[in-house]
Amino acid sequence: MIPDEYDVTQYRKFRTWIAEQGGDLFPTVGSFEWFVRCHRDELIESGELIIRRGPAGTLVGPGFGRLVIEILQRAQRGVA
Repeated sequence: MIPDEYDVTQYRKFRTWIAEQGGDLFPTVGSFEWFVRCHRDELIESGELIIRRGPAGTLVGPGFGRLVIEILQRAQRGVA
């Protein structure tokens, strides 16, 4: 569910987010897409990922990076 304090202007195309913030975590678009495939349900449920097809492209919310870190840290601890 999207937090109440979010508005539409805070979402970015995933490629823009990778270029501006996620490049070290996701050096390629393929690595981002793999991560999303593995954690799709959690990302969508959080409201931080909006999947759109075609040229419109997938959007990520302002807390997407924080959520990615949480998922990666959980995986390091061995908690799926």
